[in-house]
Amino acid sequence: MPVKNLLSHSAFLLPPRRVSTLKQQQQQGKTNMSVKGMVIALTVIVCATVVQGFPMFKGGRCLCIGPGVKAVKVADIEKATIIYPSNSCDKIEVIINLKAHKGQRCLNPKSKQASIIIKKIQRMNFLKHQNV
Repeated sequence: MPVKNLLSHSAFLLPPRRVSTLKQQQQQGKTNMSVKGMVIALTVIVCATVVQGFPMFKGGRCLCIGPGVKAVKVADIEKATIIYPSNSCDKIEVIINLKAHKGQRCLNPKSKQASIIIKKIQRMNFLKHQNV
């Protein structure tokens, strides 16, 4: 058979009805895939927002581990910072930066020295806001 006759022979061509069903299936497949993609994206977004609301650790993410030291030499104190309770940590933390790059110490917020430092810092913040 010549090549021209092979191409025109009906055995090599799909019937028109079959071609239209393939197109319909392709269109349905695209629709199903886009719906599946949207559902997956929506699920990921919902899961991310739900997980973001949960605390990662039961005790929170406090900077001080344990109760802290009772006192620090006053001459070694370079800076004192008070971190009040928040969503990440449910306790007051008193962090002391030491001079001469000796690091940081966590001061027990219930100790006498910590209560004096907390009162001083609160008074300084109060006066600073009064002068504004």
